[in-house]
Amino acid sequence: MKTSTTYLLAALLVLLASLTAYNMALRTEYHSGAYQDPLRNYKVLGFKDFTAVDIPAGSALSVKIVAGPFGVRVNAAATSFVRVSQQGGQLRLALDFPHEPESLGWGETVVVSCPHLATLTTGATYQAAGQPRHDSTLTGRQTLVQGFMQDSLTLRADQGSQIMLSNNKLNYLRATAGATPGSPTKLQLSPSNRIAAGHLLMQNKSQLVLAAAITPQLRYELADSAQLTASGAVLAGLKR
Repeated sequence: MKTSTTYLLAALLVLLASLTAYNMALRTEYHSGAYQDPLRNYKVLGFKDFTAVDIPAGSALSVKIVAGPFGVRVNAAATSFVRVSQQGGQLRLALDFPHEPESLGWGETVVVSCPHLATLTTGATYQAAGQPRHDSTLTGRQTLVQGFMQDSLTLRADQGSQIMLSNNKLNYLRATAGATPGSPTKLQLSPSNRIAAGHLLMQNKSQLVLAAAITPQLRYELADSAQLTASGAVLAGLKR
């Protein structure tokens, strides 16, 4: 048998073995149901006992904060860059690229769960090549707060960061957005929220997006350069 033919047969056998192993792995994952777990590609970190979350790199991270038992999960593609720490009752999510910014993977970068969220702070500052970077424009990445039923929640958003509230039931919402001059900070309230009262302070070039009618007890203050996006029904229900 020619040497070239021998090499070809060997290559085919290796390929067949690889395909068989891959098929068996897929079959095992299918039967175990692991493929249905949206968090299967996340690294679990052991942080707990926090009621506040600080995300200075909010413009560069896609973060989801949900009501539930304490848990912090980081996308496997982002574990080399995301820096998670805790001081007392505050969880901090920072971002540090050794060189230029890189991909942080598909979906949320970090998923946080906690029974109660008292305060959320977001910004737009991270590290790249040993130097601070600041996002002065909106990047499309946001922090989603979902599923909390509690008395109150305080939000502090600044620079090019975005916060979206979805399916929360709050007696009082206090929010301050865009404290830094020129900040285009965005705060969005989806129709699924139930907010009894609150005060929203929209400073500089911040943006407030209201997708459904809200109780008159939810008051807002808009700076001259701030923007409000809402339907006529929403505007009729708001008080200055």
